[in-house]
Parts: sequence; structure tokens; C-alpha cells
Amino acid sequence: MSEFSELLTHYVHSKDVKTYALAQYCGLDRSNMYKIINGKRKPASADIVTKICKFLHLFPAEEAELQEAYQIALLGHDNYYRRKDVLKFFSEFSLTQVPLSNHFSGPDEPFDSGLNTADTVLLNTRHEVNHALSHIISAELNGKKGHLRLLVQPDFYYLMSFLTAESGHISDNTRIDHIICLNNDSKATHSHRNYNLNCLNQVLPLYGNNPLYNCYFYYDTIASRAENIAIFPFAVITKKYSCLLSSDLQKGYLTSEPDSVRMLQDIFDRYTKQLTPLLSRIDNIFSQLEYTASLRPVSGPAYSFQMTPCFTPFLTQRFMEKYIAPGVPNREFFIENFRKYVQELTSCNEQDNITYIFSLKGILKFMKTGRIGEYPDNAYLPFDKADRIYLLRQLIHTYGSKKYKMLKDNIGNIENELFLFVSQKKGYLMFPSYSTNNLIYLDIAEPGLLFTFFDFCENLDDNLFYSADETEKILQQILEKYRKTK
Repeated sequence: MSEFSELLTHYVHSKDVKTYALAQYCGLDRSNMYKIINGKRKPASADIVTKICKFLHLFPAEEAELQEAYQIALLGHDNYYRRKDVLKFFSEFSLTQVPLSNHFSGPDEPFDSGLNTADTVLLNTRHEVNHALSHIISAELNGKKGHLRLLVQPDFYYLMSFLTAESGHISDNTRIDHIICLNNDSKATHSHRNYNLNCLNQVLPLYGNNPLYNCYFYYDTIASRAENIAIFPFAVITKKYSCLLSSDLQKGYLTSEPDSVRMLQDIFDRYTKQLTPLLSRIDNIFSQLEYTASLRPVSGPAYSFQMTPCFTPFLTQRFMEKYIAPGVPNREFFIENFRKYVQELTSCNEQDNITYIFSLKGILKFMKTGRIGEYPDNAYLPFDKADRIYLLRQLIHTYGSKKYKMLKDNIGNIENELFLFVSQKKGYLMFPSYSTNNLIYLDIAEPGLLFTFFDFCENLDDNLFYSADETEKILQQILEKYRKTK
């Protein structure tokens, strides 16, 4: 029996419901209803599940539980929770982590490393481990040409939160290299969490706040790895200190003995040369243009996922001359490169099978502000009202090609947006960095994450979108409203 049929059986028995009466109410014969209850057949639609809930007089929480169980039965356990995790990933994206107090335990007292009198100190509690790491990491991040090496999992939440909190004011030339283990099993964990997506969620703030942060990965089965016997599987290494950590992060071995520190640095550096970066950073605006151009043409299906629509194909030479900011370095050279990029993009659009996903609120924000989130604010001037109307008109005209789909509501925070482009072979994440005031482009190198994002876009529920007719009508109404206002 499935989770849905077990739950339905429980409600039918606990509420003493007659199967024949339930079947009649739902417009089914009794044999089909028996098959649904016994898990031999799934309900034909969510509407039938809603009728079952009404007949059983379920509370809202009970109905939500049964509807979710139906979706799990329909999509499969792993598909359902993977797609749910991606939705949560976009909805909760932020470059800040939860407060340190949420992960910190133990009395608030100063840490005495003891390294003034000895080369090695033993750490015997989580409190001592956290304080020791805070001490040696702060010293490294605030020094000159620091280099921090991390062999820890991103679900060490205290450490990740501490690094994120510190990254807003550390030295620009502090390098952080981070080695993590990803799960080689695509199934959801016992907590219904996509482990690798959660890892990505934890490291993105460091990519956004530190231009010299790099994350490398290898694969293992996380469930079995947690049960392996290893005395000190994790390590945090600075230029002066090495701290080896137990698997439960409750014990540590901290040393400043130069030969020991140097040996561990060398071992770590050899590992990074053998491993693959989780994400590849595309830093400057010229490289970003070159990179996005390299993604075209797209042979198979692909998705552009951003709440403000992609207006780039509609930008003419006039727009570039008028709106690209005077202070952009090598402005004329950039305009020429951008013009070629738009020309190639427009040409490829006739052949590409790209679906552009955006939201109604993204349209309204653009019409109000003249700002497009996919460009850094310091690189262009806000579009004036007449040109906003022009671009919206072009969007309406292009919408007939069915390449644009409008969400009824945002997925994610439109003021702190995470952009995605993904095909079956390539993809990138893009978001604004508060520390540099630039856009961060991250090429998705890990195939599992690429599949996860592609599968999410390809299987978004149609109920999340306005229909084509509804979208065209709404966009026309917005257009008329702005044409009539002064």
C-alpha cells in the first residue's frame, strides 16, 4: 500500500465511513473506490481527492496531508521531495545565514586557546570546538593574504554561519578553499531532504560575499559515510593553525606546530588539484557576456527562470547608447560587444527551444522602477516610461510564440532574486552580491544539481501559471494603464 492509501484507510476507518456512500459522492463505482483505498489504483485527479476530503469532513491540516500523500503517490517519493526542495531553495534564497545563536551551545565566555604555553591543545566539548574555530578563523580572515582551508561539510551550521557573518568585512585578498562530500545516492534522505541541494544552499552566501571562495567536491554515500569509523575526518587549516575535528564535531585537536600545519596544508592542496569545483565563477561583465553567448544555440529544451522577464532580445542600439552607464569601463567597446551578443541571441531565439519563466509581480516591478534584475544596477540607467511601454509591447508580441510563461506569484524574493538558466547539459545561477554590488555568475559544474534544476523547471505545476489567454489579457491591461498615465 502507498502512503496515500494507508492514510485514506485510516481516515475511512476512524470516521466509520461507508465505502459505497463515499464512492457515490465521488462519482465512482464501489469496486474502483475499494481499489483506491487498498492502494491498487490511484485517484484519477486531484478533484476526486478533494471530494474524498469533503465527504470525510477532514480538518484543513488532515486534507493537506492527504493531498500531499496523493502527490507523492502520483510523482514518486524522490521526485516529489526533490522538486519540493528546489521550490524551497528558491523561495528561501538569501546571502545571509541564520543567527549564530541558533547553532551555538554553551556558556558565553572568552576562549583561552592555551597555545601560548603549548603547541597542541585538546578540545573536549562542542563549546570549546566552536570557540577555537572562531578564534583561529577570525585571525586568518582579518589578516593579510590569508588562506583558509576547510575540510568540513556545509551542514556544520555554526561554522558556515560564522564564515558568512565574518565575510562582510574580511580582507579582499583572503582565500577560502573548501572541500565537501556530496551524496552519490540521488534518493531523498530520511528527512526528505535533498542533501546536495542543501549543501549548495549553505555555500552560496560564501560565493556571494567572498570573491576568493572556491568549493570542491567528491562523492560518497552520505548515509553509510556517517557510520564509518574515523577519528578525525574533518579539518580547518589556517596559515598558523590546524584543527582536526571528530565526526560529531564534539572533539578537536588544535595545533600550531609548524611542521604539522605545513604537512596538512600540503595534503589539502593535493586534494584540491584532484577534485572538481562545485561551481565555476564568471567574474567580470565581459566574461559574463562571452559565457552566456557560449550557451547558445540550445539544441534541446531549456529554461530561463527569473521573476523579471528577459528583455535582452528586444534591446536595440538606441537602448544601449541611451542607458548603459557613462562610468562603465571601456564603454564603447562594451556596447559593441553587447550589441553583437543581442544580435546572436535574437538569431538563436528563432531556433532555440527555451521557455522563459517570469512572474506578474516581476512585470509590475519593472514597470514601476525601470530596473531589470539580470543587469547590475551600476552598469545601466533605469529605463524611462516610454521605453518600458515599448519593451512590454515587444514582450506581448513575442508571447504568441508560447516561449514565455507567467507565474501567478513569485517563486523567491524578488528583491533578493536568484536567477537560473538551465538545459540538460549546461546551466548557471546568477544573483547580486551586496559586498561587491556586482552580479555573481556561477556555472553549475555538478551534473546532479544540473538535473535537479532542469527537472524542477520541466515539471512545474501548470496551476502555478496563468493561461496564455489570461497572460495576454493581463499584460494588455498593464500596458493600457501605463499608456494612460502621465
